[in-house]
Amino acid sequence: MPQLRQNPFTKEWVFVATDSAEEPQNFVAVRPHKRRPAFDPNCPICPGNEHRTAPEVLRVPSPLNGGWVVRVVPNQFDVLTIDGKPARANYASSEPGGFGIHEVVVETPDHSLSTAFLPEAQLARVWRATKIRYHELSLDSRVEHATILKKHGFEAGASFEHPHSQVIATRMIPPQVSSWLLEAKRHYGKCQECVFCSVLQEELDAKTRIVTTTEHFVALEPFASPTPFCTDVYPRRHTANFGEASIEEIDDLARILHGVLSKIYVGLDDPDFTYNIRTAPVAEAGANYYHWHLSIVPYLPSAVGIENAARLLINSVLPETAAEYLRSIPVAEAIPA
Repeated sequence: MPQLRQNPFTKEWVFVATDSAEEPQNFVAVRPHKRRPAFDPNCPICPGNEHRTAPEVLRVPSPLNGGWVVRVVPNQFDVLTIDGKPARANYASSEPGGFGIHEVVVETPDHSLSTAFLPEAQLARVWRATKIRYHELSLDSRVEHATILKKHGFEAGASFEHPHSQVIATRMIPPQVSSWLLEAKRHYGKCQECVFCSVLQEELDAKTRIVTTTEHFVALEPFASPTPFCTDVYPRRHTANFGEASIEEIDDLARILHGVLSKIYVGLDDPDFTYNIRTAPVAEAGANYYHWHLSIVPYLPSAVGIENAARLLINSVLPETAAEYLRSIPVAEAIPA
């Protein structure tokens, strides 16, 4: 019989397989891997093709050759526009121009690499640059919320093979974020505690769903994980907004992501995935009821996931089993041959 588990942050119910749970190895995709070149002349974000993007808004220069190691550019395929004034709209109206700011963070000059195998120092540069852009965009009076996200692989919606992530700033708070904020605020009003801090401590005490830990972060499989191998990364320190993270925490975030993404790459044979930062808006920085975190969702060919007809959440792998499996995978420093 499946277990019915409730997500403590959203109150959604998830059916989690127990007796009929699938083995983690069943989700390893057997597929040929194409080795990418270090430079692709057709890639608009490869070095040497800088003229094919809009003028960069941030560059981290290379200490070796006068080039760059991280670059941030406006998304040239963006449906949002930085021009225009934000305006509240009723259900029957629309806002001309669709105000928003959408930027691409080019994570490395090397087209052949995967984010999972970027050196920790390089991944730290990426996250430092991302935090700079997040902070600057959040200061724009027209922006209510900024989202940091990554899409790896075309099934996940990635536009380029070249390792990159995105920062999207809008005048509205996304509905999913709003629902998380409202539920967290409701819990705090009732219990006078941050539900995320409470759950995180319970997970650290239980240990069964922990994937890995560092000085500042904890990676775990959620108790009511909606899909197999959905992995959340939480800062140990209570902070509501990503912009509150210290430099030490940003560097440690790079460290734990390097380990978790490497485990997912090796253990599940480089699945497509998305991740995003679930953060309170900058106006809520310092809030005592919310706790920002990063959520990784692999796209697995055999996963049951959501039953679209009935809108039921069904997870065919026990989160405890998924965590045990990922713990068993050693962290690799380079793409396996």
